[in-house]
Amino acid sequence: MSRTPPIAIGEHFARTGQPEKLYVVVALKEKPGFPLHVELQPVGGSGPILLGVSALLDRSLYQRVSNDP
Repeated sequence: MSRTPPIAIGEHFARTGQPEKLYVVVALKEKPGFPLHVELQPVGGSGPILLGVSALLDRSLYQRVSNDP
Protein backbone atom coordinates (compact mmCIF):
# COMPACT_ATOMS: atom_id res chain seq x y z
CA MET A 1 0.00 0.00 0.00
CA SER A 2 1.74 3.12 -1.21
CA ARG A 3 0.50 6.60 -0.44
CA THR A 4 1.63 9.84 -2.03
CA PRO A 5 3.46 11.80 0.67
CA PRO A 6 2.23 15.33 1.40
CA ILE A 7 5.82 16.58 1.07
CA ALA A 8 8.10 16.60 -1.98
CA ILE A 9 11.87 16.61 -2.33
CA GLY A 10 13.07 20.17 -2.86
CA GLU A 11 10.43 21.86 -0.71
CA HIS A 12 11.61 24.42 1.84
CA PHE A 13 10.53 24.73 5.46
CA ALA A 14 11.37 27.06 8.35
CA ARG A 15 10.98 26.51 12.06
CA THR A 16 8.07 28.48 13.44
CA GLY A 17 9.44 31.63 15.03
CA GLN A 18 12.81 31.22 13.28
CA PRO A 19 12.15 32.19 9.64
CA GLU A 20 15.87 32.84 9.05
CA LYS A 21 16.64 29.11 9.44
CA LEU A 22 15.60 27.35 6.23
CA TYR A 23 15.62 23.61 5.57
CA VAL A 24 15.21 21.80 2.26
CA VAL A 25 13.76 18.30 1.93
CA VAL A 26 16.48 16.15 0.36
CA ALA A 27 15.00 12.65 0.83
CA LEU A 28 11.92 10.76 1.94
CA LYS A 29 12.69 7.84 4.26
CA GLU A 30 10.16 5.03 4.21
CA LYS A 31 10.64 1.88 6.27
CA PRO A 32 7.94 -0.79 6.69
CA GLY A 33 6.32 -0.58 10.11
CA PHE A 34 7.56 2.95 10.79
CA PRO A 35 6.03 6.37 10.07
CA LEU A 36 7.30 8.29 7.05
CA HIS A 37 10.31 10.52 7.74
CA VAL A 38 12.10 13.21 5.76
CA GLU A 39 15.75 14.13 5.61
CA LEU A 40 16.21 17.88 5.86
CA GLN A 41 19.35 19.76 4.90
CA PRO A 42 19.82 23.17 6.53
CA VAL A 43 20.30 25.79 3.81
CA GLY A 44 23.84 27.09 4.25
CA GLY A 45 24.24 24.99 7.37
CA SER A 46 25.69 21.77 8.66
CA GLY A 47 24.66 18.14 8.26
CA PRO A 48 21.19 16.78 7.59
CA ILE A 49 18.53 16.00 10.18
CA LEU A 50 15.87 13.28 10.14
CA LEU A 51 12.36 14.30 11.09
CA GLY A 52 8.95 12.65 11.07
CA VAL A 53 6.54 13.96 8.45
CA SER A 54 3.91 14.54 11.13
CA ALA A 55 6.27 16.93 12.96
CA LEU A 56 7.18 18.73 9.75
CA LEU A 57 3.50 19.24 8.91
CA ASP A 58 2.69 20.52 12.41
CA ARG A 59 2.30 24.27 11.85
CA SER A 60 3.19 25.00 15.46
CA LEU A 61 6.68 23.56 14.70
CA TYR A 62 7.42 24.22 11.00
CA GLN A 63 6.06 26.36 8.18
CA ARG A 64 6.28 25.61 4.45
CA VAL A 65 7.98 28.48 2.63
CA SER A 66 8.70 29.48 -0.95
CA ASN A 67 11.36 27.47 -2.74
CA ASP A 68 13.17 30.73 -3.48
CA PRO A 69 15.22 31.29 -0.27
